[in-house]
Amino acid sequence: MLLSVIIAVLLLLVIILALAIMYIRLHVKYKKLSRELYDFKTLCDVIQSPIWFKDKNLKLTWVNQFYAMMYDTDRESLIGLTDRDIAPKKLVDLYVRDDEYVLASKKTYKYKENEKAGLWYETTKFPLLDKNNNLYGIGGIAFNITAIKKSEKMLHNLVHNDYLTGISNRLFLSVEVTKRLAAADEGHYKLAVILLDLDNFKDLNDLHGHIVGDEILKEMANRLKKYTSEKELLLGRFGGDEFVVIIPEVYNEQIIKTTCEEIRVILKDNYQVFGAAFAVEASMGIGVYPDNSRDYEGLVRHADMALFYAKQHGRNSIVQYSDAIGNANMKRIKIESRLKGAIERGEFFLYYQPKLTADGKQLAGMESLLRWNNQDLGYVAPGDFIPIAEHSDAIIEIGDWVLRNAMLQNLQWKSKYGEMFSIAVNLSAKQIKQPDFLSKLLNLLDELNYPPKYLELELTEGMLMANDEHSLKIFEKLRSIGIKVSLDDFGTGYSNLGYLSNFPLDAVKIDRRFVTDINEIPEKQQIVSAIIQLANSFNLSLIAEGVETLSELNYLQEKGVTVIQGFYFSKPLPANDIIEFVRSVREGRYEQVS
Repeated sequence: MLLSVIIAVLLLLVIILALAIMYIRLHVKYKKLSRELYDFKTLCDVIQSPIWFKDKNLKLTWVNQFYAMMYDTDRESLIGLTDRDIAPKKLVDLYVRDDEYVLASKKTYKYKENEKAGLWYETTKFPLLDKNNNLYGIGGIAFNITAIKKSEKMLHNLVHNDYLTGISNRLFLSVEVTKRLAAADEGHYKLAVILLDLDNFKDLNDLHGHIVGDEILKEMANRLKKYTSEKELLLGRFGGDEFVVIIPEVYNEQIIKTTCEEIRVILKDNYQVFGAAFAVEASMGIGVYPDNSRDYEGLVRHADMALFYAKQHGRNSIVQYSDAIGNANMKRIKIESRLKGAIERGEFFLYYQPKLTADGKQLAGMESLLRWNNQDLGYVAPGDFIPIAEHSDAIIEIGDWVLRNAMLQNLQWKSKYGEMFSIAVNLSAKQIKQPDFLSKLLNLLDELNYPPKYLELELTEGMLMANDEHSLKIFEKLRSIGIKVSLDDFGTGYSNLGYLSNFPLDAVKIDRRFVTDINEIPEKQQIVSAIIQLANSFNLSLIAEGVETLSELNYLQEKGVTVIQGFYFSKPLPANDIIEFVRSVREGRYEQVS
C-alpha cells in the first residue's frame, strides 16, 4: 500500500515536472513569438508604405501606421472594415477583384497603378497560408514608385523629345515614321516628309539674342503642335530652327501642297516676345514616299535637298524634291569637296571690271571678281561656287586670299606702270564676324605697305542687318584710315533706313536687276528713283552696275547717277588687259557717249 502511494506521488511529481518543463518551453516560445511579432509590427510601422492584412471575408485584421495615416485615422478604427468602406468608389471593384483572385488561386499578384494626384504605386497581394497550406486570409504592400516613374518619364523625354520645345525629336520620329512606312505599303498610299526652316533666323539671333530666338522657336512649335494635332500629323524638331511635319497618309498629292500653304499661314503672324513683335518666314522642302525614297532617312535627305534649293532660290518658298534637284545637289557636293585645297592648287584667279564715270571719260575704279578653274570640274561659274563657299567656312580663307591678291595686283601695276587704282573687294559675313578680321586687315596693309585710299570694301544688306556695335567700330576704324565702304546690291535685301544713317558708308550700288531694261519698265524706274533719293539724302555716292545698253546708260545719267559699271563699258578683264583698257579710256574712247 505504501509502495503504491510512493509510486503515485513519484508519478505525480514526474507529471508536474513535465508540465513545468513544457510550460517553461512554451513560455520561452511565446516570448520569442511575441518579440518577433513586435519586431515585425515595428518594422511594418517603420516602412513608409502601406501594409495590410485581411481575413477570408476581406475584412482588415491589421494595418501598419502608414496605412492608417493615408486615411487620416488610427489603425484600430480600420480593423474589421473592407475596401468598400474606405477606398475610392472608382477603384473598389478593382481592389475586390484582385483580392478574390488571390483567395481563389492562392497565388501572389503584383500590379502598378496611378491612383490619384499623380501618385504611382506598385502593389503586391499575397495569400496567408498555415503550415498545412490552408488559406486564412491575404496580405498586401504598396510601394510608392512615383519618383521612379518620373525618372522614367524624364529619361523618355530626354531620349525622345526635344529639350527646348518638348515636341518629338529626330530619334523618336525615325522609329515612328518607319512604322508608318510599313502601313503605307499595306494601305497602298503615300507618305510625305515636310522639312521646314526659318529664313534668316541666324540674323535674328545675332541681332536680338538667342533668348528671343528660343522664345520664337517655342511659340512656333506650339502653333505647329496645335495644327498637326488637329490634322493627325506627326511633328518633330531636328534642332536649330529646323522642324519636320509628317503626313502619314497621302491619297492625293494636293494635300501636301495644301498642308504646306496652311503651315505658312499659321507661321506668318507676328511673334510677340518680351513686348516686341517679330515676323518670320519659312522655306519648306518635301520628300515623298515611295517616289523619292523607301526609307525614312532617305526621305529626310531628299527633303533637305529640296529645302536647300528653296533657300538658294528666293526663300519663303515650297519645293518638292525632283531628280533635277538631286542632280543639282550632287553638283553642289562636288563643288564643295573640290573647293577644299583650291587655293593651294592655284586654281583661283581674279578678273577686274572697270567702273567709269557716266560720260565714259574717266576711270572711277574697278571691282575684283573671283574666278575658279578646277582640274576636274573645269571653269566653275561664280554663281555656282560662291554661295556654296558662303554656306561653309571655306569663304573665310577664300575671302582673305582675294583681299591679299587684289592688293598685290594693284601694287604690281604701280611697280610696272607707275600708278594704282581704287580696287573694290567683296567681303562675306563670315569674314567680318571673325574676331581677328580687323587686325588681319590692318596687318596686311602694313605688311604690303598698301595705301588704304586705294581699297574699297563692298558689303551686302544682309551683313548690315545686325548693325551691331562691333561691326560699326570696325568700319569706322577702316574709314578713318582712308578705306572706302560701299553697299552692294542695294534694294534686294532688307532696305532698312537705319543702317544707311548709322553705318559708315561711302557709296551705294544699284543692283543690276533694277538696271536691266530700266527705260522700259516703270516699276524699276520707281525703285531706282527711290534709291537715288535715299542716297542723296544720306550724302552717299551712287554706282549703277549691270549697265549693258546705251538706253540704260542715258536713263541713269539723266537721273544723276555718275558712276557706271557694266558690259556697256567693259566686261571683267584679266589683270594683263587692264592697263590697255585704262589707256583707251584716257585716249577718249568713250568721249562721244551721251
